[in-house]
Amino acid sequence: MSGLKERPTPVKESLPSLGEKAEAIAAAWLEARLVYPLYFYLTNHFHLEIAPFHEPELPAACPASGLFDRIMRWLGEMDTRIRTNQLRQLLHSLKEIKPESLRAIIMRLLRRPEKTPTDRDNIDLLLATYFALCAPEDLYSCEITLADVAQVLRSVIADADPTELEWCVPLNQVLDAMNQCHGLREVFTAKLLERGRQLKDASGFMFYDPAALVAFTRFNFLLRRSFFRLLHADLRAIREGLSELERRGIVVVDCRSAGLSAEEPVGRLREISLAWRQPISSDYAAESANRTFEQLLAIRDAVERALGVIPVDEKIPVIKSMPPSGAKESAIAEEPSMRSGKPVSTSAPVSVSRGQKLERADVTPSVNAPSKSQVPTKSETQTKLPPAVVVAPVAPTSTSAPRAEVPASVGANKITPQNPPAPSAGNVPSPQLEECLERIWEQLIEAPPTRGRSMSTITLGDARILLSAWEVNAFVSDGGQLSEDLRRAVAARALVALAREEQKHSGSSANLDAAVALGRDEMTYLQRRVDEAQRMKNTEAAVNLGISARRLLSAMEGTQN
Repeated sequence: MSGLKERPTPVKESLPSLGEKAEAIAAAWLEARLVYPLYFYLTNHFHLEIAPFHEPELPAACPASGLFDRIMRWLGEMDTRIRTNQLRQLLHSLKEIKPESLRAIIMRLLRRPEKTPTDRDNIDLLLATYFALCAPEDLYSCEITLADVAQVLRSVIADADPTELEWCVPLNQVLDAMNQCHGLREVFTAKLLERGRQLKDASGFMFYDPAALVAFTRFNFLLRRSFFRLLHADLRAIREGLSELERRGIVVVDCRSAGLSAEEPVGRLREISLAWRQPISSDYAAESANRTFEQLLAIRDAVERALGVIPVDEKIPVIKSMPPSGAKESAIAEEPSMRSGKPVSTSAPVSVSRGQKLERADVTPSVNAPSKSQVPTKSETQTKLPPAVVVAPVAPTSTSAPRAEVPASVGANKITPQNPPAPSAGNVPSPQLEECLERIWEQLIEAPPTRGRSMSTITLGDARILLSAWEVNAFVSDGGQLSEDLRRAVAARALVALAREEQKHSGSSANLDAAVALGRDEMTYLQRRVDEAQRMKNTEAAVNLGISARRLLSAMEGTQN
C-alpha cells in the first residue's frame, strides 16, 4: 500500500456563465438608466460631483466596459453623497418622477451593507413618496392601514410585512395626537414631530425590519398629510382675520414679533400668507424652515391681537415619554425580525398655555432638528410692543373672530420674506376665490398630485371638477406667477360648477349669477395674462393659461343651457 494519504477533492465554486454575466450587466444598466437622471439633477443643482456622462440621460445601449465601470463607480459615490433635504427638493422640483426611478434608488440604498443615518433618512423619505405615487386612488377615501401600505411596498420590499410591532405603537399615538390638534402651534408645543424622529433614532438597525419600514412609511405619509392640513388651518385663520381687520377699517398690523415692521400693511400680510401655501422645498436643511413656521404663527398671533382675541389655555395632546437614552443600544442588541417588545411611551393630554414659547421642531420627522431659536415669552413681548394696529376712522362693529389660539412671538432675527409687489386692484383674488383655493388645496394635500394621468378630479359639494396635470402642478409646485394665474382659473371654474349644482337643488340663481360675474372678471384678467405670456414668447405658459381660460369660459356658457 502506498503511504500517501488521500487528499480530499476541493469543491469548485460554480462560476457565472457568460449568459448570467450578460444578464447581470443588462440589469445593472437598466437600473443605472433609471437612477442617473435624478442623480444628474442633484449633481448640477448642488454641485456634488462631475457626472461621467454629460447628458441628462444615459443611452439605451450599454457602453464599453471602461465607461460602464466609471458610471457604476459614480453612482455608488452619489449614493453616499446625497442628503435628505436635497432629495426633498428634487421631489418637489421635478414635475413628474417615475415610480420605477424611486424604486431603483430605494433598492440601491437598501443594498448598502453599512447604512448611515443619512441613508436611513433618505430611505424614509423615498418610501413615503413611493407609496404616495403608487397607492390606488380609492385608498385615500378610507383609513390607510399597515396592510394597505405593505401591499404597495411589496414591489420594492419583497417581504413587506403588515405586522404591527409593539415598539412601533407610539407612532399611532403621535398620529392620534396630531388629529386632535387644531393648528401648528399645538404640534410644535407638544413636540409631536420630534417623537417620530426619536423613535427612529432609538430603533438602530431594527428600522430596516420589513414590518418597521411599513410602519414608518404609513406614519410619514399620514403625518405629512396632517401637518399640511394644520398648516392650512393656520393660513385660513390668518386670512379670515385679515378680512375682518379690513372690514373694521384696520389697515396695518404691528408684526415686529414676526420679524416684520411695526406697521405692516394688511395687503402685504395676505401676500405673505399666500406664499406659504406652496411646498417649502428649497430650504429644508437648517433652521430657516423652522423659523418660517414660527413666523407664520407669530403673524397669526399679531393678527389675533389686533382683533382683540384673548388667549386661553387649551388641552394639547402630547406623548408623555419616549425611549430612555439607552433604548438605541438595547435595540441594536435585538434581532431585526423581533416582533414584540415593551411599548416605549404612552399618550395623555396636558394643559399648555397658548402664551407658552414655541419649541423647536422638524418640518418633517426625516429632517434633523434645528437648534432652538431665541423666542421671547408672551409677557416679554407685551411689555415691549406698542398697540398692535393703526385704525382708519371707521366705526368698529361686532366680529366673529377666528378660533382664539395665540402662538408665541418670534424674535426679530427670523426670516423676512422679500417684499412682494404692491397688489393692484385687478390682481387681488376675491375672498370667494381665496376660500375656493383653500378647499382645492386641502383636497390635493389628501392625495398625491402625480399619478401618470393627464387629468385629476376634485369634488366641491356635488360638483366634480377635472384638472389637467399642469393645473394640479400649479397647486403643488414651488409656484410663481404662472402657477398663481392657473390656480385662479381653476378656482373660478370650480365656483361656477359648484354654484350651478347648488342652483339645481335650491332653484335660486343668486349664487350662480355672482359666480358667473366673478368668472367674467377672472376671464378679463386671464386674457391679459395670456397676452403678456405671448409677448414674452413664453409659449407653454400662453398655451396652458389659454386652455384653462377656455375651460372657465365653457363652464360659464354651460350655465345658460
